[in-house]
This record gives sequence, structure tokens and C-alpha cells, in this order.
Amino acid sequence: MARRSEHVRAGRWRRLSLALAGAGVLAAIFLAYLQPAFIVDLANRIYLCF
Repeated sequence: MARRSEHVRAGRWRRLSLALAGAGVLAAIFLAYLQPAFIVDLANRIYLCF
């Protein structure tokens, strides 16, 4: 049977990996906004759906 400290350690690693993944996604979105042509294309694609 696993000890409590092992569960806590696994929870911390999971939380850290989720935080790093979230930061990576946010960084990718931020970098995409630095390219105006990409944003205009994305806006046009969304607009054409309606």
C-alpha cells in the first residue's frame, strides 16, 4: 500500500506538470498574437462561420 507522502508527492508533480502545460499554451497563444496576419485570418475564418 502506498504511503501518504507518495500520494502528496504525486499530486505535486501532477499540479506542476499541469501548470507548466498551461503556461506553455498561454505562451503559444501570446506568440500567435504577435503575428497580425494570423489573427486577421483567424478572425475571418470565425466570421465566415456565421
